[in-house]
Amino acid sequence: MKHPTRIGAIVAQTPALSRLIERAHELQQIDTVVGEWLPAVLRPQVKVAVTRGDTLVLTATSAVWATRLRYEVTELLERARESKALAHIQRIQVRVDTTAAAQDHRQR
Repeated sequence: MKHPTRIGAIVAQTPALSRLIERAHELQQIDTVVGEWLPAVLRPQVKVAVTRGDTLVLTATSAVWATRLRYEVTELLERARESKALAHIQRIQVRVDTTAAAQDHRQR
């Protein structure tokens, strides 16, 4: 009987998968840091989507929360410049996570 292959072995043999997992961990760490900078009311409504060059893209669960988040962008940029990991960030884009908005709409 053949034994199951360990996930670690699969990841080690697949460089693209290794890079994807590493990138996911990086984004998770950035999400944690940015979440600590946000007012408590915004934390559950905002996620880091991606970093592209000098741009940090944040998503909010609705247009209302995206608007509220836009008021925090200046402060977030100041904090990013003070941090080692995000000092390169020059812009923050705020977008509505349409999947979250659609799920919220379906729950009503």
